[in-house]
Amino acid sequence: MLNEEQRNFKRMQINAQAKLVTIEPISDQHFDAMCVDLSATGLSVHLDELLEVGTIVRVNINSTSANIAPLDATAKVIRASKENDGTVTAGLEIMHFN
Repeated sequence: MLNEEQRNFKRMQINAQAKLVTIEPISDQHFDAMCVDLSATGLSVHLDELLEVGTIVRVNINSTSANIAPLDATAKVIRASKENDGTVTAGLEIMHFN
């Protein structure tokens, strides 16, 4: 696992509502999530249900500014774990921007 010094891109700490829609292996499952950090190549989200590693999702995060476009990307779940409080933390690798 990379530590902060090994990352090619800095992560921004954010708290933004995100919508996830599965593409593969099962399509059209919808999840509400909280994006907690974001970089040029990935993001971390908190949600209520565990996603399988390898799942492909479409991620949408609305912008709070008219000057910044919303995030619309396709991403792959590269890690997911259930926390002590029952929430799930998932790491997503951005495959491409839509």
